[in-house]
Amino acid sequence: MKVDIWTPLPPTESGIAHYADAVFAPGLDGLDIEFSTSTSSVRRADALPVYQLGNNPHHEFVFEAALERPGVIEIHDFSLHHLVTELTLARGDMGSYLNFMSRSAGEPGRLLALKRLNNHFHPRLEFELPLLEPFVETAQHIIVHSRWARERVRMMRRAAPVSLIPHFCLRPEDSGLDPSDRENIRKRYGISKDETAIVCAGFVTEPKRLPWILEALRVCQNNGFRNFRLIIAGEVQNTRYLDAIQDLPDQKCVKLTGFLSDREFDELFLAADVVPVLRWPSVGESSGVASRAMGFGATPLILRNKSFADFPDKLAEFIELSSEAEIIQQLILRFTAIFSGKTENEAIRKNRAAYAEKELGLPAVRQTYRELLTRLCRRTF
Repeated sequence: MKVDIWTPLPPTESGIAHYADAVFAPGLDGLDIEFSTSTSSVRRADALPVYQLGNNPHHEFVFEAALERPGVIEIHDFSLHHLVTELTLARGDMGSYLNFMSRSAGEPGRLLALKRLNNHFHPRLEFELPLLEPFVETAQHIIVHSRWARERVRMMRRAAPVSLIPHFCLRPEDSGLDPSDRENIRKRYGISKDETAIVCAGFVTEPKRLPWILEALRVCQNNGFRNFRLIIAGEVQNTRYLDAIQDLPDQKCVKLTGFLSDREFDELFLAADVVPVLRWPSVGESSGVASRAMGFGATPLILRNKSFADFPDKLAEFIELSSEAEIIQQLILRFTAIFSGKTENEAIRKNRAAYAEKELGLPAVRQTYRELLTRLCRRTF
């Protein structure tokens, strides 16, 4: 039984590339898996195509291949609108944008496209109008990572054949790390035993909402809580996202790492106590950062929105979606509780990691893929 996985692979800068590599590169028992990684990839006529759809230009060839020959689609980002914009308007092709909007969203889509072509446009359109319909309507099967995404698929196609496979949680051991090295790693990064390590992980963009975190921490410091270390672990898209550091009474608590190797990135997850995941707006993407935090035993502090609301309460703490001021107030209260030592201890950390491994570990997730793809191959060929 042959399966062709259409996806970019590392070192391509795509979280989906790393996801597909972790799930499929080791192979799945009973399946002959090959990767199709570019427009020049040759289709195997007797293979089940599985398209890893993503909302960035690295996935252009996957987008085109899935339209050409429908198969199994895996939806990681519940919008392809940003990618469609890159493939059409960014190249001066207004007609193709108009056509794809009409094909996806009918007459309302056509009218919204015309407004955009006449400079009446709000960026939120690309988050709320996903343009996934042409793929969902023709797919042989659909894989999603959250209940929210599954319901959105069924709103597009009521009887859609859809499977929910949660994003896996990596463990330290999966990255070649020993959990017992946690304290040594913390020392190396200058984190003392009595400090809470807050790790903002990944490329810092506006939707990561770093200024909200900094404002909440400023208030905490003014209230006497300074027993934390904020590590901004990754490159920063725009230095203005760092401006609020200057407002902190004690700026020495902040460490900027810049670009990190995969090993260094994983070490900081092991060192972390809290990993904020406050993405807004969101296209309902699955969060590798939140999943990795859970697998490593850290507390993901998640903005409850779209697919992010799916994470188990046993593994995460939530900030409710509301106004910016109210979100910051919730962060202040949550950080205050954490710094007061009221919400966390080592036993809770170990229990969190054990639960994540049992329910969402990579071996269990890979087995779910194997069973699903085996069943689909038998049904197809």
